[in-house]
Amino acid sequence: MQYRELGKTGIKVSAIGFGGWAIGGPSEASGTPLGWGRTNDEESLAAIRRARDLGVTFFDTSDSYGFGRSESLLGIVLSRKRQDAVIATKVGVVRGPGGELKKDFTGQHIFAAVDGSLKRLRSDYIDLYQVHNPTLDELRREEIQDAMERLQDAGKIRYWGVSVSSPEEGIEIIKRGWGHALQVLYNILNQAPAQELFPLAKEKGYGIIVRVPLASGLLTGKFRNDTTFASDDLRQSFLTPRRLQEALARVDEVKSIIGGTARSLIEGALRFVLANDAVATAIPGAKNIRQVETNVTAGDAWLPEDVVEKLRTRLGDYNFYQRHNVRI
Repeated sequence: MQYRELGKTGIKVSAIGFGGWAIGGPSEASGTPLGWGRTNDEESLAAIRRARDLGVTFFDTSDSYGFGRSESLLGIVLSRKRQDAVIATKVGVVRGPGGELKKDFTGQHIFAAVDGSLKRLRSDYIDLYQVHNPTLDELRREEIQDAMERLQDAGKIRYWGVSVSSPEEGIEIIKRGWGHALQVLYNILNQAPAQELFPLAKEKGYGIIVRVPLASGLLTGKFRNDTTFASDDLRQSFLTPRRLQEALARVDEVKSIIGGTARSLIEGALRFVLANDAVATAIPGAKNIRQVETNVTAGDAWLPEDVVEKLRTRLGDYNFYQRHNVRI
């Protein structure tokens, strides 16, 4: 496993981290699925333990993943060797009294939410506390910055960052000097952040955490044109049959470029993400031990430079998620 600096925080993280969205299990708001389908808690706990045993030190979650379930599962395992783990969670996505999904970035909510996260994580501090996909207008309210600084002063969080929905949001955040790290959607099929955001982040010392590095499963190689998703799987809402067919044609192109330079498409896709030296860690999701073991193999070697360059040249302008305005 490679280990990298998370920007200028002084924290070292495993190049392959553990994305905790999937283990939150099925959840919904106003009838819309927010999770990745059914899970088994014992399998999830085993996956977290296996990740830790294989050298994964960075674990990312949110208080909205299963509305506490993901944090609780991570807390059960990671609290036993708390000093060996770097835990990142998020705040701001809530379910309203009528079951609707909404955002709340008020100081009052942040102060209450952090205590809930700490209790579920069985910890007295959070290494990286992230604002969960706010708009720039929401971030421009100084209330957020003030709340995060007060939590740092109180010792409840070490550093704070922002999970962004677009490269443009990340660029403004860096220019304004907000936080210490950015979580960004980046993969072979959506390379837009590498154009301007990543060079600026590297210059200014922001840690980059890459989410959705396997493109919501498109880069696992397991989907076909007739693949359908369960009613409790959020992918049903944006991987429509037409989009799936379009994306899989590009996935075939990815496979032909990577060829035998990686043991699997997953390994090649993750190594492509890590080939950008602005990236501190990638956080593929995992529901079970097998998925953890497959993900972790990407952290022990590099993808050949000529393959990386071909993937950038041939697919750099595709940007599936931005093309279809998919914000996850």
